[in-house]
Amino acid sequence: MVAYAGNDAANVIDIQETFASGGLLVKYHANGILMTASVTDTPIGYTVQESSRDADLALEAAGTGTVSVAPLSGIVYLKCMAIASPKFGLPLYVSQTADNNGHVDDDSSNSAVFVGYYFGDESAISTGDLVPVSC
Repeated sequence: MVAYAGNDAANVIDIQETFASGGLLVKYHANGILMTASVTDTPIGYTVQESSRDADLALEAAGTGTVSVAPLSGIVYLKCMAIASPKFGLPLYVSQTADNNGHVDDDSSNSAVFVGYYFGDESAISTGDLVPVSC
């Protein structure tokens, strides 16, 4: 048996939806792993890449698909909402926007769960960009 190294990804076979890319925050659910969908969701990790695909190259879903999930530890690259003027060290939270589940944002309202600090430059961020986050 190989010992867990801490930052290694785990192959999750119990997914409840497809994951179209890496860098998406995921949460635990009794039925399987899901993207964070509410500001009060507690993320347990992030997707390393998209979920598995079938023979026709379609993303596989619940019951058949898998996804690699890594812990929120150290500097990780996460999908982000648009931020016009980010500053190094900006606190980032679980996103408030339902159309972009699994993203981080700088909006802390509605008791949004803190994820980490922005560790990038001051260039504008577009929705869906992968950004470095110190967790």
